[in-house]
Amino acid sequence: MKLSKILVLLLFFFLFGCGLKEGVIQKDARSYLWFTGNTKDAIVLIDDLTPFNLNTANEKESGAKTRYYEVAPGKHTIVVTRNNKEIVKRIVLLGDGITKEIQIP
Repeated sequence: MKLSKILVLLLFFFLFGCGLKEGVIQKDARSYLWFTGNTKDAIVLIDDLTPFNLNTANEKESGAKTRYYEVAPGKHTIVVTRNNKEIVKRIVLLGDGITKEIQIP
């Protein structure tokens, strides 16, 4: 009899003693621009931010030069110049977690 009461008590604590923990984990919103093609001497201007040079592009196994840059999701104007000539001008709309390829001729 005592053993059955102890078992019922242990079962009660086992079933109702464990609390359910709820929470929301929200990651930072980020998107990426992926620059491919001829990145040599290419200078990129995203919106009105400081321009940057793509000379440090990575070489993949396929031989294509690529470079990723993190940006906030939303609407962005991308202008790529080489030797003071505009070679690419795009307006892109990026969602959270989206990577957009920008091909540079």
